[in-house]
Amino acid sequence: MVSMDVQDRLSNQEAVIGSLLISPELVGPVLSKVSDQDFLDEGYRRIYQAIRAQFVSGQPVDSVTIRDRLGGGDDWSKALIQIMEDTPTAANIWAYVPRMQEQARVYRGREIAQELTTVPDMEAMVQGISKLQALTVERQSVRRMNMEQMLQSFWQRHTTPHRYMTWGLSKLDEQLFVDLGDMVVLGGYPSAGKTALAVTFAYHQSEVKRVGFYSLETSRYKLADRLISNLAGIEMAAIKRGALTEAEWAQAANSAPKIIKHQMDLIDASGMTAADIRADALANRYQIVYVDYLQIVEPETRKANRTEQVASISRAFQQMAHTNGILTVALSQLSRSEKTRDESKVIEPTMSDLRESGQIEQDADAILLLYLEDPSKPNESRRVLKLAKNKDGERGRMYLTFDGAYQRFRQSVVDQPAPPVTPMKRPRQYKQISFADRFWEGIYNDPDDPFAEKGDQHGQCQSGPAAAAGDPAPRGPGAGEQPAGGAPAAGSGADPGSPGSGGGNT
Repeated sequence: MVSMDVQDRLSNQEAVIGSLLISPELVGPVLSKVSDQDFLDEGYRRIYQAIRAQFVSGQPVDSVTIRDRLGGGDDWSKALIQIMEDTPTAANIWAYVPRMQEQARVYRGREIAQELTTVPDMEAMVQGISKLQALTVERQSVRRMNMEQMLQSFWQRHTTPHRYMTWGLSKLDEQLFVDLGDMVVLGGYPSAGKTALAVTFAYHQSEVKRVGFYSLETSRYKLADRLISNLAGIEMAAIKRGALTEAEWAQAANSAPKIIKHQMDLIDASGMTAADIRADALANRYQIVYVDYLQIVEPETRKANRTEQVASISRAFQQMAHTNGILTVALSQLSRSEKTRDESKVIEPTMSDLRESGQIEQDADAILLLYLEDPSKPNESRRVLKLAKNKDGERGRMYLTFDGAYQRFRQSVVDQPAPPVTPMKRPRQYKQISFADRFWEGIYNDPDDPFAEKGDQHGQCQSGPAAAAGDPAPRGPGAGEQPAGGAPAAGSGADPGSPGSGGGNT
């Protein structure tokens, strides 16, 4: 005896096949929504596969052509005729299809649950649970619209302004148009402040949406300290020391009513996989999920290499966002390449710097990159928030100031890069001379040198630096030079009557 549950499953499968045989014009739309795996019975699955093959090949679909494609025979003829007789009408096919698909998922869920009772280890159990979670998501059908439908949809969607997700920074709100179902990546170097900025974003959005902040690196208590410091205006150092004054306790108490109104949960997610985060987010009905950070999410399998693991994690969060309509904000580390290790140099990061996988930049609808404007002065430098990828808007950058004492980010008053600082060149403080000049200078300039030659009043002998340098002494008539004729020239001090003076009488 066949159970009622089985009879019900068979009747829905039979009704879908019968509707396609009765009204072949339904084959195209049904193929875009139904898979052969939606048929649990092997016989109905084979008929559906034959209908699909017949339709794809461009041939007519009816009971005769399908019987021939199945191989002919009286058994198939009788089965097809019986199916058409049992189907009351093809007009109700869209009631049969979802019920058949739901029953197929329930049946497979029972099979997976049965397999979980005999799994050998935790890894196999996690994989089985992931399969169960995947069954809860309906198969995505092909959706299309013609040009008339496109225009109608445009007028309907834009008659009233649409409110996109805001971030608490006016310039970012003007440029970034994201909504539920998108995936945003916030990348940054270590200690750039990406966790503090992400917590600020999450708290702002939790005023109107339910937000889950999954932290795999920082405990929920440390995140709470940062939030209280920001919202109550209490210095972070005082909170860490546990030395709050009466006035600071009063500030925290005054901020409590406002804080409680926000729908935000802080979750310690260390050791959780992407499937775990997805299951928990669905169970708690989070509309926005933050993951801090993507590279330390536990991979589903240890067999793949690191790049494949990170790529699989990224795809899982992208599917969670698009399939379940959850805005997913995944934090990511940036690779610190050789060129960025010199902290005195400002090198702007790009999407390719997202660590360990290029899949991240492909999956994201928007990518934000946070870095220091002047890495050599981390406590004084502004932060630069670069909008590196923006599918629905323009890219750009904005400048933020970070108050570490209160864990607060604000837009910089000067929204432009700081002018480059040109180092001042100092004048040379020395004059290069040769060793020889320096050595002989002291000897020939000594006024007490007893061996220095003294020149007479006519300058016939010269000593001192000029002579040491090899310069000739000034010479005049009678200085020992002879004229071209060979006779000695008369000097200025020669006797006019002496021989050779040229002044005597012959």
